Amino acid sequence: MEKQKTISAEELLLGARKESLSRINQSNLRSHGKLWGMDVFSWIHPNMSTIGTTIHSFPFSVRWVGNAHDLTKALEDQPELMDKLSAALVFDNSVFALKNEHLHGIKNCVGTRSVEEAMRMVKIAAKPQSILLFTASGENADDAKNEFERILNVLQGK
Repeated sequence: MEKQKTISAEELLLGARKESLSRINQSNLRSHGKLWGMDVFSWIHPNMSTIGTTIHSFPFSVRWVGNAHDLTKALEDQPELMDKLSAALVFDNSVFALKNEHLHGIKNCVGTRSVEEAMRMVKIAAKPQSILLFTASGENADDAKNEFERILNVLQGK
């Protein structure tokens, strides 16, 4: 007869706490220091209802690198974001379909097929005293996050 492992209530609580902390860490805005004179932040699985407030709270203009769905939805739902964005870069679609008013309201709109390609474009448009915001959501968010952090570590010499 095979012994079944029983899990204590304490082990269940510790496991649930660890999972909860992992979700919190992945869903909060995270600072990454500076890159090319810009303050760098990432937000995995951003809260789309508060993304506008967050972007408007930054003291400088924002270069937002994100997936097409999030950027498009945020700009459609919150067109006032255009006032704060100096660049909108998509890392998961080379065809970045925005309304004309969004294209005219944001100086730099670029569609790319990878985080690495989007970061090359960010370097071209980099400006000290600005913000680089990286967001990712959906099924490939963790892969995009890992790629962003790998690239950032290399560029920051870590």
